[in-house]
Amino acid sequence: MTLHAASKFAIGVVAMLAASTVAHADSDALWNIVHNKCVVATKPCTVVNTAEHYALLKDLRGVAQHLLIPTDKITGIESPALLDPNTPNFFNDAWKEQTEVDAKLPHPLPRDEVSLAVNAQNARSQNQLHIHIDCLSVESHKALLKVADQLGTTWQPLPVEIAGHHFKAEKVEGETLGSYNPFLELAKTLKDPATDMAKQNLVVVGANFTSGPGFIVLTDEAAPLHGGEDVQDHTCAIDPA
Repeated sequence: MTLHAASKFAIGVVAMLAASTVAHADSDALWNIVHNKCVVATKPCTVVNTAEHYALLKDLRGVAQHLLIPTDKITGIESPALLDPNTPNFFNDAWKEQTEVDAKLPHPLPRDEVSLAVNAQNARSQNQLHIHIDCLSVESHKALLKVADQLGTTWQPLPVEIAGHHFKAEKVEGETLGSYNPFLELAKTLKDPATDMAKQNLVVVGANFTSGPGFIVLTDEAAPLHGGEDVQDHTCAIDPA
């Protein structure tokens, strides 16, 4: 077997093992934790916000990663509930909960090192919507810093590749997301949101533009097992002790 063939074989084995892991994971694990435990007695969640219909759970992976999880059954980015304007703005809620991430780190993160990520349907193992709140990777941070002030308030292809993704990006200005709902804004760009939302990764990263604070919103159509979460670093190397 040639080195090239051996390399292709090894990559194939790794991909199959990864796919098998995802396929055999308990896809209702997060829902069962939130629905059967957190809503009843808060723990193991750190926050249960009944008004906004979400719980916050420290992920077992990583030093600081938290997951914002709806307390209503919402399977993921493909859920019709996310296209309902009356559904809480979970990304805005997730941004407000970044202090829970800070509490696990040596120093509070600057806004442009905080990231919120939702993985596409083919890049996740859980069938309950969850937003990953965690550190941006050092590489992703450097790439976005270079292009931040080139971005506009309408979607455009990002001029750099980030974590193997070719994202489209949109600039949002303001300290918080406010009424800007990334799920609804993404849906406006799709020909058939009812079917196309499932294919999309969606990421929100804090930003410090020359014009003031804001956010960079990223999306792409996911390759299998390549989620928006790829821009994050669950070791939080960006915030050394």
